[in-house]
Amino acid sequence: MKSYNLLKVLLVAASVAADVKAVNKPAVRSSRIGRASAGNTRKFIVEVEPMEGVVNVWQAHKVAMPKVEFSESGPSSSIRNYSIHHWTGVDKLHAAGIRGKGSTVAIIDTGIDYTHKALGGCFGPGCKVKGGYDLVGADWETHNERMHPKQPDNDPMDYQGHGTHVAGIIAAKNEWLTGVAPEAELLIYKVFSDDPWETDEETIMQALCDAYNAGVSTIMHKYVLLLTGNLKADVITSSIGQPNGWSDNPWAMLASRLVDKGVVVIASAGNEGEFGPFYSSSGAVGRGVLAVAAANVTTKPNANRTGEDLGPLPVYFTTWGPTNELLLKPDITAPGYMIMSTVLNQSYEELSGTSMSAPYIAGIAALFVGQYGGRAFNGAGFAKMLRDRIASSGTTLPFVNNRLMRKYKASPFQVGTGLVDAWKVLNYDTQLEYEPFSLMDTELFRPRWSFNITNTGGRAHEYSFKLEPQAGFNIYDPEYGVALLYAIEPKNIDPPVRLPHRVLIEPGETRELSVTFGLPDVDDDYLPLYSGKVLINSDHGEKLAIPYGETLAGAAYDTEKAFDNMFIVDPFVTDPDKDSAWDIFEQGWSESLWTYPPRVGRHGFIGSATTMRDAEEFWFFDPTVNDPNDTLPFPLKRQSRGFHVFWWFGKLANGTRIAPGNYTSSALRQSKHLRSLGCHEQPYGQQYPGAAVQRYTQLDIEVQSTQVPGPEPWKGAPKKLTGNGSLLPCEDLALGLG
Repeated sequence: MKSYNLLKVLLVAASVAADVKAVNKPAVRSSRIGRASAGNTRKFIVEVEPMEGVVNVWQAHKVAMPKVEFSESGPSSSIRNYSIHHWTGVDKLHAAGIRGKGSTVAIIDTGIDYTHKALGGCFGPGCKVKGGYDLVGADWETHNERMHPKQPDNDPMDYQGHGTHVAGIIAAKNEWLTGVAPEAELLIYKVFSDDPWETDEETIMQALCDAYNAGVSTIMHKYVLLLTGNLKADVITSSIGQPNGWSDNPWAMLASRLVDKGVVVIASAGNEGEFGPFYSSSGAVGRGVLAVAAANVTTKPNANRTGEDLGPLPVYFTTWGPTNELLLKPDITAPGYMIMSTVLNQSYEELSGTSMSAPYIAGIAALFVGQYGGRAFNGAGFAKMLRDRIASSGTTLPFVNNRLMRKYKASPFQVGTGLVDAWKVLNYDTQLEYEPFSLMDTELFRPRWSFNITNTGGRAHEYSFKLEPQAGFNIYDPEYGVALLYAIEPKNIDPPVRLPHRVLIEPGETRELSVTFGLPDVDDDYLPLYSGKVLINSDHGEKLAIPYGETLAGAAYDTEKAFDNMFIVDPFVTDPDKDSAWDIFEQGWSESLWTYPPRVGRHGFIGSATTMRDAEEFWFFDPTVNDPNDTLPFPLKRQSRGFHVFWWFGKLANGTRIAPGNYTSSALRQSKHLRSLGCHEQPYGQQYPGAAVQRYTQLDIEVQSTQVPGPEPWKGAPKKLTGNGSLLPCEDLALGLG
């Protein structure tokens, strides 16, 4: 399978059956792909999608370097013997001798400084960092691959520090700093260059495949042959992502299939919390993937907090859910503010971000694996079981936006079930099996949910149940559409609910129980979002929780008032064809001439525009960096919530260039409330049947020149995806990368 510079699409070849089956032969012959790549992206997608073995085609996206906040460097006298583990129960596990021995955690990041003494000081068999791979090389640039292509090698050395900090949170060990699982072993997959700016989805997905497929192998490291032995990861963590709330994006789908195979997959929730709800991160939205929010558990004097402010609090930057499909995310919270860990040059720094909280959960998973075995011992259901144990352990946190309001409890849409409790994860008899109670919206309301309780201990437990409503709030904001974090005003929204009666469960017994919700009596004009937890308590003191949440959307609600700016692109749309369009017509065209489907040459339709890939990342066009021929055709699919910038250089979606002259440009974007049903109010919107509200902006434009700025399109050979010595298309996951 190959990745092509001009197309930048991901192909996924999968079994039509629900279960995962092997792909015994390539779904698409590379020669056919090569010929198609010489044309335009839209034509290629149209040709490839119906081919045998191809289930879907996605346009690949760049992924920016994670944002973190820097604070203190160390070590110093004020931070020696530093530990945050007493907040999470990890300290009690360490005291009991549980330190992650026998577990393997794979980290996808900027690499690792394996010479750091707190990380073992070496690379290869017998070292804490026992293996890994650099998938990109030192000088790779995603925006200028012609001059700076990938040059993968077997040395995942970190030259930035982010990956080294992540690794230290999991497994560092010296006289004053102890990671969550200090005896765990690490695999490192480097997906950023030495001067990191961004990576891309196909590289991250290849790293996931490498981590999953790593087995008995040999690698060459700095001219020395290393017999690596069994490298299989039980846990994969990545502190990488970008806003994309669709759980069917290819990265999320691959992560979910790894979970189905028994690998615990953990992802940072993201650091865009100031934008408010509905901003889930691409890597974290996969079903079964543990999306991790961040908490401030700091009580050191330099933290500037005293009195009632002391104690765990949600951090303002942690990204909010739900997903665009209204699924509850994130799942759990871990320490992620002012976290001391290893960095380059034998140094230490405090960093803040969900980049720090995700590896903390990976460390807890490693403690569990070290004590009870991983996927090889427990089978494919292991990852789902451990996900449920971790996610149900959370301790409730108070509500914080720009001020602390202990009267209200933080929503699962911000913190999952709350701050993780590792002692519960490893020691409770009670095992829950559940999916978060995502009640959906008013129209698609799902009232009844079932879950299983298994008593894994040696004594009977009697369980009782209680509803804990947490902060509700209106998400509609007249200025921003969706309320920003500082503007959220919490309020009490308590849904009616029928909980199970008390139940006695004997050792080894499993009982299926159910919860039935009703709609709360609340004004839905401003799109209220409400959530909470169903508390499950045993008579032996075990306390677990399952989160619930819903958005109320009134039938008469008009989201046209909520999203009144051009190019705020469907934050809530669930149909893959309901996206943003930019069409070019003959001068003087009006909406009354619209017909569906549009055909070039009829009723004034010239064609759909294109936009240079990742245009919104640049302030100006630089021909040495930007390639105006590397374009995406409209309509664009699966756009994240927010403002988007598009650059058009005259290329049309069918691959031709527009002639100089005067035209009418019509840009359509949709706004949609939180349900799948709607009306057809505007003829131009009938391009997207079933859409609730469409809006378009019509402009007269003059095209003076169709000369393409900058260099000619690259004519080089297609690039191959790089893996640990070979391409690893995750065959038994029924996924291939094209």
